[in-house]
Formats: sequence, structure tokens, C-alpha cells
Amino acid sequence: MAIFTYLASTAWWAAFSSSIGLSTAAANAVIAIGQSVTWSLAAGALSRQNVSRQAVMATLTQTDTPRIRAYGRNLLGGQRAFFEAQSGRLHQIVVSHHGAVDGLIRVWIDSEPVTTGSTPAGADGGGRINRYLAVLFRRGAGNGGDYEGVFAADGLGWRDIHQAFPTIWTSAHRLENQATFYAVFGDPADEDLQEFFPKGPQTMVQVEVRASRVRDMLGALVYSENAALCIRDYLIHPDGWRIPAAMVDDDAFGRFAAICAQPVPLLAGGTEARYRLSGHYSLDDAPKDVAARMLATCDGQVYQTPEGKVGILGGAWSEPDVTITADDIMELSVEDGFDPFTDFNVLKGTFTSPAHSYQPTEVPEMRDAADLAVQGERVDQIEVDMCPSGSQMQRLLKIMWAKRRRDIRGTLTTNLVGLKARFPKGDGIHTIRVRAPEFGVDGVFEVTSHRFSVPDGWCEIGIASLTDPYPWDASMERPIPTATGDLPKPVDVTPPPAGASLTQVHVRISGDTYGGKLQLTVNPVQRNDLRLEAQVAVGDVAADAAGSVTWTAMIGDRFVAETGILQNEQTYTVRYRWRGQGNWQKAGAVTIVANPNV
Repeated sequence: MAIFTYLASTAWWAAFSSSIGLSTAAANAVIAIGQSVTWSLAAGALSRQNVSRQAVMATLTQTDTPRIRAYGRNLLGGQRAFFEAQSGRLHQIVVSHHGAVDGLIRVWIDSEPVTTGSTPAGADGGGRINRYLAVLFRRGAGNGGDYEGVFAADGLGWRDIHQAFPTIWTSAHRLENQATFYAVFGDPADEDLQEFFPKGPQTMVQVEVRASRVRDMLGALVYSENAALCIRDYLIHPDGWRIPAAMVDDDAFGRFAAICAQPVPLLAGGTEARYRLSGHYSLDDAPKDVAARMLATCDGQVYQTPEGKVGILGGAWSEPDVTITADDIMELSVEDGFDPFTDFNVLKGTFTSPAHSYQPTEVPEMRDAADLAVQGERVDQIEVDMCPSGSQMQRLLKIMWAKRRRDIRGTLTTNLVGLKARFPKGDGIHTIRVRAPEFGVDGVFEVTSHRFSVPDGWCEIGIASLTDPYPWDASMERPIPTATGDLPKPVDVTPPPAGASLTQVHVRISGDTYGGKLQLTVNPVQRNDLRLEAQVAVGDVAADAAGSVTWTAMIGDRFVAETGILQNEQTYTVRYRWRGQGNWQKAGAVTIVANPNV
């Protein structure tokens, strides 16, 4: 890897940084962005985002929260732009993403994906979830707040936000180029609240999206998780680093995009792209920190090309095309690459897994068995929050292990022949061969720094030994914890009430005047959490009848329920269940005969 402390101070770089509006410190950061050999992975683990993933997935009511932009697959909450109730409905519009996204994958309720009905006109996804909840989505390609007419053909009395609040939310509320979702909550009866909204007012709505589109190397705007394309987009985007596109080396990024797209075999069968990227950043994050987190997904490093553009390298092994011999070496200083008595012997890693509800997920750790046989554990941890794959994270751990446990690190000073080692080939990491047996050095080394002086006739090159850490096959992958979707779901094993008996009870009102009630009894059970719930309706109807059918609660104790006095010669249906659990069961339909002597 080439280092550019010299070029960072040249007049050209000063002019360039001024032209794109960067301060001297920020401009130098672009070039210094690869100065340590472990920068892309280690610094990525240290560069934490200003807005945590938990905050990004939550729905917040704040006016000063930074806007969020994302790449790849993401699960998003957002900021409430509107939150009002009317006529038994709660309406809220939530801004989830700054700028347009590619599209909606699915809606999540209380951290679980749900199925939605057909998407109505005027929305880019979503639909009705149940009779008390609908969630609609706009991807932000235009007005993100325009949901007018989306319930026009609903037929269930739902009204969109423009109809419900014509003076509060008008056509001027556009949320231009903001991806949003519109959630409308109904008001269920008390006995249905637990079934439809088990978390009550804390019910959480989220949207899983394919986030920002990026330019491919032909200039087309596409959805891609290719790490190189996402990094290039961030460097040039108006809401990213804002480097002029003309100052980015497309040849270097094209080569790196090809490396990222290489198929890698998986333990479960099939392949995946070598380096993918999914994750978010806030618009007030420091650009160097965002770039560090993104580059950590692909072992990538940015550098300045001979033409003065921003290039990218890394991610793969590169055979050296430059050899430095003893004839060219003026001075050599080397030391051990790591300390076996103080450095880590266990390396752990976490990634953000879409299969695990977008939560940080550990991969199997790497261990130095020989060292652990004689010493205690010394653990180091790496978190690559923009890595969406457990297999990819294990490959990154293997690379990190090799780069942080090198045999030799050092500096060699050469004559100007060392200028040949300044710029990388661009087909992987930057390596040279040092062949100097008389110095006790003969092998391949990664270039970790480079500076020179033409008037004085010398080059100083930082070197670090490295054995190729990139080979991979499916047998190297180890299983990670079971994905959320593969976990068995708890099944409601509570049987419905047994022994149901529906009887008519005759009640003397006065003299020879009688009235009739209906009484339902069920077999007692030992569980103290179960209580009989029963309802009565006019007519012989189904247990799940709705619409014009009105159900009236019956009173009683845990295993007995009774109606009030009912109308003589009228037929009534009784339904029952354990309170708040399971489906309604029909106990029967009975015609009331008030006078038992008739």
C-alpha cells in the first residue's frame, strides 16, 4: 500500500482541496486515509457512527436528529413528521431515509416481518396488515409525503391523511426526496387489543428496504451491494465526501469492483459475492469515519494515483512486480511483527446480519491453539457493522489475523530505484519483493509507507511481511448461530375450553311473568391465568361473524358466564374462548322460551 505524505503537501493537492471546498485538515485526511497497513479493518472497528443502529431502527419524535442515508439492505424506523388522531384512527408519517431508496422489501411490526395486502395506488409498497393496521411506503423518488387517495377504494371507512387532516397536512407537505412510511392504526375492542397489538402503545413499525442506488462503472443508476460501487458513490455523493467525480480513478474502482463481485463458495452451498456492503451513516458523521467503516467490509484502502486521482486497492493478493536487492538498499531496520506474550491469541468478530433481525451477530472466533496451550487467553474484537454476511466476516477475520500477526515489520532506505515501489499495480494489495540474503531478508512484503527525496537520492519504504491470507473454500467456513427465521416459533398449546354446556335459565320477574337467560359453563382447569370469555349475539350466526353483528359480553366467574334477561322467542348465539387467547368457538344457538310451562 502506497503512502502519500509527500504528495499531500504539494501545491497540486492544495489546489485540488481548495477546489472542492475541503479544509487543509480534511484534504490531508483523504490522502492519509490509508497510512497504516491495518487501517481499513482496525480503524473501521474504532470508527463508530454518531447514530447507533438501535436508534436508526427506532421511531423517534425529535426535531434535531441527523438524517440517515444507507446502502444495501437495511431495517429502518425514522423520525415522525406527523402524528395525529381522529375518528378512532391514529395517523403517522415517518421519514425513514434521506434521499430515494431502491424499494421496499417488507414491513416489520414489533421486530417481526409481516405480510401486507395489495399496495393501493399512490404508494410504492405496503398495504393492509389486518383490520386495525395499514402501513404504506413511498421510496422518495419525488414527494415522500403525498399519500392522497391511497384509501379511496378501501371501503372500510379508512381515510388518507389529506382527507383526515385537510388543513393540517396539505399538498405543501411534500417531504421531497425523502423515503417515508404512513402507518394508520385502528382502535380495537379491549378483548382484541392483546391479539392485534400485544405491545399496546409501544407497537413498533419498521420498513426493510433496498437502500440507495449507486452508479455502476458504465454510469447506470442501479441497486448494488458491491462494496467498491458503494464506496465510490459515497466519495462523490453530495451527501457524502463530495469529491468531484472527475478526480476519482474509475479504472482503479472498476478493477476493485470486479474483485468485490468474484463468487465465493458457501458452506451451505452456492456462492456469494466476495465483498458486499450494507449499512447506514448519518449526514453529520465525519467522512473519514464513514469511509473507514465502508472500507472495512472489503479490506480496501484508498490512495492517490500517479495522475493525482483517488484510487482504491486491496482485497486480494497481488504478486509483486518490483524487486529490491541488496545493491539498492542503503539501510534496513526490522523488528518482530507481533509480540507472542502480549498480543492477542483469540480474535472475535461481529457483523450485522439481516438473517438475525439486523442485530450484531458473532462469527466463530479464531484461536492460536499452540499459544493457548501455554498461555491464557488475550482477546481482541473486531466489529464490521456494514458487513452483511457471516461468511464474509470470517474471511475478514482471516485477513485481519494475518495482517496483525506478521513475522517482520520494518523500514528500508534505498536509492531512487525505490521509486518503482511507490504506486501499486491495482490488482490487490501493494507488495514488493525484497531479496537481500546478506541482510537476512528474502521474501514478499506489503508496502506500508513510502516517502522520498529526489535531490538527496533516497527512498524510505515501510515494509511488513505477509503470507497470502485470501485463499478460501467452503470447508473453511464454520456455522454461525441459527438465523432468526429458522428458529422454531412458539406454538399456542393452550386448548380451547372443554366441556362447554349452554343452558337456558328461567327467571321469575313477578307473578306469572318469566324471563330467560343463557348460561355457559366449561370444565375447570388448574391454570390460574385462564378465564372464560363469552359473548352473545342476536340470530344464529357464525362464531367469527362481524360487520352488522353485534356481540355483547357475558358476565360471570372463571368458568361460568351468563347473559342478562333476553327477549322472548328470539334466537341468540353464544361464542366463547379463554380470555384473549385462541379463536372463538360457537357454543350454540338457542331460541328463548321465557315461560317454562309453555
